[in-house]
Amino acid sequence: MMFQIRLMRGLRHPNYFMYELRTTESVGKVWRHTLIMILISGLVFGLSGYFGIGSEYLAKKFLTVSIEEFQLQKALFVAGQTLWGLFYGLVILYISSFWFWSMTDTDLNRFVVMQLLVLIVLLLERLVLIPVSLLLGVPEVSSPFSLGPIAQTLTENSFMINFFAGISLFKVWVVVIQYLYVRALTDKSRIIVLSLVLGLNLVYWLLSAFFSIIQFEKVI
Repeated sequence: MMFQIRLMRGLRHPNYFMYELRTTESVGKVWRHTLIMILISGLVFGLSGYFGIGSEYLAKKFLTVSIEEFQLQKALFVAGQTLWGLFYGLVILYISSFWFWSMTDTDLNRFVVMQLLVLIVLLLERLVLIPVSLLLGVPEVSSPFSLGPIAQTLTENSFMINFFAGISLFKVWVVVIQYLYVRALTDKSRIIVLSLVLGLNLVYWLLSAFFSIIQFEKVI
């Protein structure tokens, strides 16, 4: 029996979806769904960039450069965000899947299906941050859904602030999804699964914090 990839069903009814994913003989080809989600990831990041999310350095240049140069830099920023979104989607879907696949004996495509759900949650967070940032006027690092604001009251270290800003309610949702699905798809113990999931996400949070403190506009 061929598995039907119904991602909304996977988020609304995870128990049924996990059971189907675990017991089906073949997941089939998932490349269409991965391609669509990678393109959507690029679109979401491009839209976020269009509204100026993460472009605080551009605001500082508004009064020091011509309108034409400012618009050009904004267009380059949006294009860069779109490309970053495509790369981001690819990493979330496949690098994460390869990690879990390399540590277990489960079919790779089953983990890719799991990561499709993860990518939906992460892109949802990105979309939610757009109106929050525009209405509240807060940068991404001060998202009310993350530990960023709390970290800012405890330390002035930019790396630590960005690290904790990467830990949000949506990221916790991701951890829960991965834990439940990896547990369902493998015969690993709870401790091992939790270690695999937290280890992977810890690496992502650390890398995110590292890249966040790099001022690429000065490097370029």
